[in-house]
Amino acid sequence: MNLDAFYLNRALQLARLGGVGVQPNPMVGAVIVHNNQIIGEGFHQIPGGPHAEVNAVNAVEDHSLLPFSTLYVTLEPCVHTGKTPPCTDLIIRHKIPKVVLGCTDPNPKVSGKGIERLRSQGVEVVMADDPTPFTALNKIFFTNQEKQRPYICLKWAQSGDGFIAGHSEDDAAIRTGISGPESQRIVHKLRATYQGILIGSRTAIVDDPSLNTRYYPGKSPIRLVWNTSSQPLPSTLKLFQTPPDTFVLERQIYSSHSILIDNHSPKSVIQAIFETGISSVLIEGGRNTLQSFLDAGLFDEIYRFRNPNMCLVKGVPAPIIPNEAWRKESIVVGQDWLEIFQQPE
Repeated sequence: MNLDAFYLNRALQLARLGGVGVQPNPMVGAVIVHNNQIIGEGFHQIPGGPHAEVNAVNAVEDHSLLPFSTLYVTLEPCVHTGKTPPCTDLIIRHKIPKVVLGCTDPNPKVSGKGIERLRSQGVEVVMADDPTPFTALNKIFFTNQEKQRPYICLKWAQSGDGFIAGHSEDDAAIRTGISGPESQRIVHKLRATYQGILIGSRTAIVDDPSLNTRYYPGKSPIRLVWNTSSQPLPSTLKLFQTPPDTFVLERQIYSSHSILIDNHSPKSVIQAIFETGISSVLIEGGRNTLQSFLDAGLFDEIYRFRNPNMCLVKGVPAPIIPNEAWRKESIVVGQDWLEIFQQPE
């Protein structure tokens, strides 16, 4: 048995416990092992709180064992002072002789510097054979650091003949239920993993959605509306009558809900969202909103639900997925098909 892989996998399990609550920080787990026995475990729980390494060290009852132990941690320890002191100093101070890491930290303040600092003090640093599970765990954090924008997921449901909504007799778009209850629960679970959720102003008015997680026991995301009209949104919308918070991205300040954008481009919208501190956003808008992000290449994942048994004949056409997006997964969900696409690296 590869013991390093075994203990790193345990650290990975711990890291996941942090969930969306640690954003914009990464999820990190740590395990301390002495004589093939785990003597301390920890994970990063809240932004600004103790890091995984600190929690793991604090969980060790007998600190005299630390100079004879190995620390397993999913992400390279920090080497700079932020809201907490550097974890490299903690490791050195407790004379932990060996550290096994899942992957390096993409943050320019850390990126390789933590490893360099530990090795300069005689600490043996070993990297995981395959960093993929550890980078995948923190896909949001890596995107924030490397692309300086939120992680973006696009989601929509379409009929078997390729429409996302029907038309009324006067050809106006109408709210149309397409996916089944199983898919709705998956969507609400997906919402619970994102800090923000974005729709366009037309969807806000036509659908009057709540955009919460009522079908899943998770925290509802911050609601965002991209208002492309020259008028403020009606204050009677559910988005303004029910929690959680709702903010409107628009070119004029109409109220305390407004977030000013430079222009009506997806890039300007995403930049404004990122500047508020939101590190991940699920986009559930109408066709125009979704297509604008697809055309701009501003997406990381796409969740497309398709009901093959529904035929609308006419209506609002579904967005067109770029050829370069590759289908990562295809799943049967009740009556629907869920296809997950990913932006190529």
